[in-house]
Amino acid sequence: MTLIASENELAKSPQKIPLRVVLVVPFVLQIFAAVGLTGWLSLRNGKTAVNNVTSQLRTEVVARINQQLNTYLETPHLVNAISVDAIRRFGLWNPENMGSMRSYFFWQLKQFSTVSYISFGGERKEYAGAGYKDDGSVVIEITDRSTNFINTIVRVDREGNPTQFKETHPDYDPRIRPWYKAAKVAGKPQWNKIYQYFIQPSLGISASQPVYDKNGTFRGVVSTDLFLSKISDFLQTLKIGRSGKTFIIERSGLLVASSTAEQPFIKTKNSQKTQRLKAIESSVPLIKGTAQHLIERFGNFTEIDSNQQLNFILDGQREFVQVSPFQDGLGLDWLIVVVVPEADFMEQINANTRSTILLCVLALVLATLLGILASRWITHPIFRLSQASRAIASGQLNQKVDVNGIDELAVLAQSFNQMAQQLREYFAALENTNAELENRVEERTSELKEAKVAADTANNAKSEFLANMSHELRTPLNGILGYAQIMERDKTTTPKQKDAIQIIHQCGSHLLTLINDILDISKIEASKMELDSSIFNFSSFVIGVVEMCRIRAEEKEITFSYQVLNQLPNAVKADEKRLRQVLINLLGNAIKFTEKGGVIFKVGVTGEGEDSDQSPRTKIRFHIQDTGIGMAPEQLEKIFLPFEQVGNSQHKSEGTGLGLAIAQKIVQMMGGEIKVESIFGQGSIFSFDLELTQSSEFIAHPSLNTSLNLTGFKGNKNKILLVDDLLQNKNFIRSFLEPLGFKIMEGCNGQEGLNKAIDFQPDLIITDLVMPVMDGFEMSRRFRQSSEFKDVILIASSASVFEFDRQNSQEAGCNEFLSKPIQVEELLEVLKKYLQIEWIYDQPADLANAHQEGFTDLLNVQSGELVIPPSTELVALFNAARIGDIEVVEQEANRLKQIDGNYLPFSNKILQFAKNFEEKELLAFMKTHFGK
Repeated sequence: MTLIASENELAKSPQKIPLRVVLVVPFVLQIFAAVGLTGWLSLRNGKTAVNNVTSQLRTEVVARINQQLNTYLETPHLVNAISVDAIRRFGLWNPENMGSMRSYFFWQLKQFSTVSYISFGGERKEYAGAGYKDDGSVVIEITDRSTNFINTIVRVDREGNPTQFKETHPDYDPRIRPWYKAAKVAGKPQWNKIYQYFIQPSLGISASQPVYDKNGTFRGVVSTDLFLSKISDFLQTLKIGRSGKTFIIERSGLLVASSTAEQPFIKTKNSQKTQRLKAIESSVPLIKGTAQHLIERFGNFTEIDSNQQLNFILDGQREFVQVSPFQDGLGLDWLIVVVVPEADFMEQINANTRSTILLCVLALVLATLLGILASRWITHPIFRLSQASRAIASGQLNQKVDVNGIDELAVLAQSFNQMAQQLREYFAALENTNAELENRVEERTSELKEAKVAADTANNAKSEFLANMSHELRTPLNGILGYAQIMERDKTTTPKQKDAIQIIHQCGSHLLTLINDILDISKIEASKMELDSSIFNFSSFVIGVVEMCRIRAEEKEITFSYQVLNQLPNAVKADEKRLRQVLINLLGNAIKFTEKGGVIFKVGVTGEGEDSDQSPRTKIRFHIQDTGIGMAPEQLEKIFLPFEQVGNSQHKSEGTGLGLAIAQKIVQMMGGEIKVESIFGQGSIFSFDLELTQSSEFIAHPSLNTSLNLTGFKGNKNKILLVDDLLQNKNFIRSFLEPLGFKIMEGCNGQEGLNKAIDFQPDLIITDLVMPVMDGFEMSRRFRQSSEFKDVILIASSASVFEFDRQNSQEAGCNEFLSKPIQVEELLEVLKKYLQIEWIYDQPADLANAHQEGFTDLLNVQSGELVIPPSTELVALFNAARIGDIEVVEQEANRLKQIDGNYLPFSNKILQFAKNFEEKELLAFMKTHFGK
């Protein structure tokens, strides 16, 4: 019943597409598509190749023209400089007899083959010159007493001997010629306008330079001329495709030279005067059309200020154009134009396109014929297989099909003949299924590996994202923190304003700390954090940390005690920045989680030894104890994990939870381990030991002077060039340095920095690295390649946190690298180091002035009458006394009372001075006892 139904269904099934059509049509379409696509790609790639070739050709031609012009046009100024030197040194100038100068010019003319004329004109109408006429003959000119001051021209041979030719020009006066008047007014070497020669109908250009005697008196002008026709001769030697052209024009549109036989001027009927030819009036269609297109595109030629590659349609044909400004800094401002027709390169490509179309048609016909033959060969045996399959479907399993000729159809026939072995084939299929499952397991394993690679890639992308976000945040922070530091120095601000400025500075610094924490944890995860060891004064380092944290403790009205357990080393070698980061983090946490009581910070030496290179090493223990909220045992297990915070919601809202994780990693890199003990509700103890290498170098205590009392400097180097594309960055540095006496010049990019440095001649350059037009790296390299600025001081300043940016800046030639936001103290240190200057501070009245004011009684207080606290406890008090901050003086005096009752008389003395506003007496008293 089932077999009959299936047979009926086959009979009723809708008519399908014939196999012959299925075989022929796709085959034909594939051949046609392949040939057509190949032809289309060939045409497109050909056009792309043409664009690339023409671009390279235009660039190369412009470069060759630039090189030739620089070489050709620098000679006149060199000749002028040599002539001026010779006139001064050998006394060639004699208005009564210009013969010696004329002979000298003839000798120079033989030395410089590219010069067409050399001359001198003086204030008394005297004149001497030597040069070539259009026919190649050499002439010499003279106007002096011997010619009754009438311009006389004589033709000479190659040895300088006069021939029969002679002519005079009574009206010729060099003093009224443009080249003379322009040089006299300018007072320096320059080019003059392109002009017609006085003695022959051709164009030339002259370079002139004023001549002064040893007393600085103006004597005349030396001029060296060039035939512009030699530039055209060079342009005609250039091969620019089959019909390409090149020409040079002034900004006014007048032709200077071209690669065609067309003259860049029009002679009048009498052939004595010429009229300059404009490019848009050229008889050469390619030059005229190109000039008109440039005017339509830019408005006028003066708007073209950079190298441009363009294309336009002229008479139905595409033309490729490159226009490039040419300027030599001495007055020349030309445009070099190269134009190449697309047709020069497309002729062969179009022929190939026609051949491709013909091949496509032939391939279509051939594919159709082959498809029909192949379909007949295949469909006949398939028809027999179809009949056998119908018989098997009806239950006649004894059918045997024989197919010869085609392997695939023979295999199919064999399959029909093996239907009786279905069970065995079933198990074979099961084994195949198992094999497929194994392959899937392998594929899944491979997918997991790929997922791991993707995760690593995402992690790297995260690090790069964080670094880029850091750059974007550091840039505005540079302005915020910069101006906060400047306003802190302003002595006219009120106490309320000072508080506001300090809040701005603290908030900006806090944001910067958060950014650095996130970057540090990213470096730790990528195993890229490194230590940068240096030698520093250890005692001063610890005191600096203590003073920073003491202020925070006072703001919370808790005690802060710093205890030195024994003698600390003077200088050690370690990563000062990272060690400070660890201590500030641990002390900051202790203060943050302590509401009552206080924090005790102990530092002491616990052992000594030697390094592998016999250098002495000291084991120092850092011990931080607080009376804060403490931690439960389960919290101690995870406090060093990233983004983990303890305490109530108020405390958790402060910070990122990265501080302890970063601190533990840094201490481990230094060879130590942070240990913690804590009792919930009573407080915590953090401690760690570090073995630090001692240094025999004497490192003095840092100066108490800061930028807050800086007023100026001693030194001669004061010119600084700022190169940055962001105005706020430049304004911050300018606002800070100009009041100190520095002269500031600004540039918005590397190219502008190069240009302004020539006129400004800076002593030091501070440059950003990432800028438009030209970045700081390229500018630094060009400065180092310049003979004039190869030794100038270059300071790189960037908000980038990538280490390779710092390395690349050094390789480009920078002397130092300042990270943004720029810290004023770091900037001052760099300026002092490289400019070799000495800072001037607004110091308080010294001890001698105190004697003169009648304060001898205060200075005679004996140390035995008062118990003087150690100097480490008096630093903040002494600084407050120096700047007259009475409020801080009172806070420090009250703090000393709480530390030790023996300091009570000393503290009361300080409070008495503060109460009476006796600032001079207070300062004299402090200077007597500070440091004892």
